This record gives sequence, C-alpha cells and structure tokens, in this order.
Amino acid sequence: MGGGRGGPFLEYHSSSLSKFDPTLVGNPVVIGGAGYGFASKVFRIGGGGGGGFLWDAGDSVNFGMGYGGAIGEYQISTWLTARLMIGGGGYSIAKVLTETDTTRVVEKVSSGGFLFFYPSLAAEMPLDGWVNIAFHLGYFLPNVSKLHSFTVGIHLVFGKL
Repeated sequence: MGGGRGGPFLEYHSSSLSKFDPTLVGNPVVIGGAGYGFASKVFRIGGGGGGGFLWDAGDSVNFGMGYGGAIGEYQISTWLTARLMIGGGGYSIAKVLTETDTTRVVEKVSSGGFLFFYPSLAAEMPLDGWVNIAFHLGYFLPNVSKLHSFTVGIHLVFGKL
C-alpha cells in the first residue's frame, strides 16, 4: 500500500513556566507539522516537529522551544489513531529585568536540550475527500521534568486513508 498523509498542527501544553520561576506566567503553544507514509494498512511512519511560543505570557519573559522527531502511528479504527513521537529539541527561558527604548536586560532562567517521548490519541473527522481535522490528546514527556505536560491539539490532515 502506498501513499502518505500530513499537515500542520497547533497544540497547547498545560505546563506553566511558573515551574521554573514562580514570578513567570505562560503556557507553551507549539505550531508545527507532521507527515508520514503508509507502512501497512493500519501502521504509518514519518516525522514532524514544531516551534513554541507562550500563549498567555506578559512582557517580562522571553521563551523559545523547538523539537522534532520520528512518528509511528497506529490506526485503531477509521476515526481513532494512537501515535508515538520520539525525538529531541531545546528550550530557553529568560526573565526581562528592565527594558527601555534602546536596551533590554534579561536574566537567564533555564535553557538546554532534551530528548522526549510523546504519546497521543487522535480523533479524526473528514472535512472533505482529502482533508480531515484531528483532535489530539497527548502527554509531552521530555527528560526535563519541568516541561512535562498534557497537550491538546488540532491538526489538519491532508491525504486519503
């Protein structure tokens, strides 16, 4: 069986930056994409990744996160899939101490690389013959414990089953 599927996604992470510093607020949101090819009628393999920003942060924090990895996806039924993404990435968090029109003084809070496992379930609904919308629930599990979080996402999937 040949062919492939994929498309963009938007995901909200439940983990707050207050785990790193109690004065910081904000939850990561990741925008990215994923694609895969059919390995069998019910199993697909591929890859994906994304970059993060803060959903509800104030002006007192600088944040960045990015990750990518390999994806294995198993089709449980015509509308339900289980996915596991394994990969790596990095993050950086800095607190803005002072800011003027010409200067900005920041204090590094935390940064580094990570490896992760990211299992999720997706419920998929057709929008058109080649376009589906998928609602994902997952758990982002990097080796940086303060970044562990439940995730909720919406994915556009282009291609036929």
